[in-house]
Amino acid sequence: MKANNRITTLFSLGILISGILSAQESLTYVAERATTAHNWGSRETIEIHAGVHITANGIVGHFQTFRDSGEYHLLIFYDESNIEYRTLARDFRPINTEDTFGNDIFIDYPMDHEATTGNQSFGHFIGIGDVNEMWVPAYYCDVLMEENRNKLIEIHPGLKSLNNDTFQPFYWYETTQADIQNGRTMFYNAVIKLGRETHFAVKNIIKTGYGYRVDCIESTLEGRHSYSSFTESQFWSRYKPGDAMTLYLYLDGDYLDIYVDGRDILLGRFVKVRREFIRQYQSLIKTNTCDLSRVQLPRRADGSTDYSLPAPSTIEEAPPLNTDNAAAEISQTDEFIQSGKSSQSLPLWVLIAIIGGVVVLAGGVVLFIVKWIR
Repeated sequence: MKANNRITTLFSLGILISGILSAQESLTYVAERATTAHNWGSRETIEIHAGVHITANGIVGHFQTFRDSGEYHLLIFYDESNIEYRTLARDFRPINTEDTFGNDIFIDYPMDHEATTGNQSFGHFIGIGDVNEMWVPAYYCDVLMEENRNKLIEIHPGLKSLNNDTFQPFYWYETTQADIQNGRTMFYNAVIKLGRETHFAVKNIIKTGYGYRVDCIESTLEGRHSYSSFTESQFWSRYKPGDAMTLYLYLDGDYLDIYVDGRDILLGRFVKVRREFIRQYQSLIKTNTCDLSRVQLPRRADGSTDYSLPAPSTIEEAPPLNTDNAAAEISQTDEFIQSGKSSQSLPLWVLIAIIGGVVVLAGGVVLFIVKWIR
């Protein structure tokens, strides 16, 4: 028994050491097209030609491209001649990757831009006008279908920590950190972004029958915040920045489940949504109002979906009142009542329905003009 325990301990230690060593490996990327890199301190810009290799230092994420640019995107940080540069991740791929992401998961997002007005000075805008699709947490569908932004707080209470009661007070729903960008997920060959606070430097992509297997390292510059997406997942307690891991991406049409190191930890379920969903979700968070009439719901490969839009109202608005016929309608109603159907024996809603919504003061009985409301 002791020997078996010793073997188990050595095996576990071997896995741990392997993970540490993997995390410390250099990450080399090759430029797939001509691009530029920027030094934050000196503001120097250098040209990078297609085919050039860079070696990353473990820092990847969503940052401002260079000082005072007002533009944000997924970036790789790397050192050259002891000077740190940042460059666009979308222009690179891992040098030894077996495959790359296809259009079933890749979306080429435009730059985000600095928010400069009102309470949104804390954060940056997503250029949704140029975005036709987006990967987001599946629970965003629950929030939108309920047409109540407080549903998001029920699911994700950590967002309330974004309330600010000092200097320039605002509520969680007024900051850009709480809108759709809080859960926006991006898949680039060099970097994966899951929500605002979780980024992975990609080492290898393998296309599989179920989707993709991705060997990666969590960025060494990461936050652990209560408003990050999927904070209830065991991932947050089992892994830390700099850890190496394998993500298993299970695609099913517009649905995506991401597991970590096998099927033990579900990191999160995501859905691909379209432009009208994005617009209405943004509206719901900011104003608590939305219009679902043109929203397309995510669907699985077989056409099924976990969600349904609210059924449209079946009550039609009453036609305008014809005052010329009002007296005749009242007379007919009076005859009906006098024939033995008194108002005492009929519910009020039935009376209103019988007289077509036209009611007046007659014979000491108070009647009302009623307008149907959709």
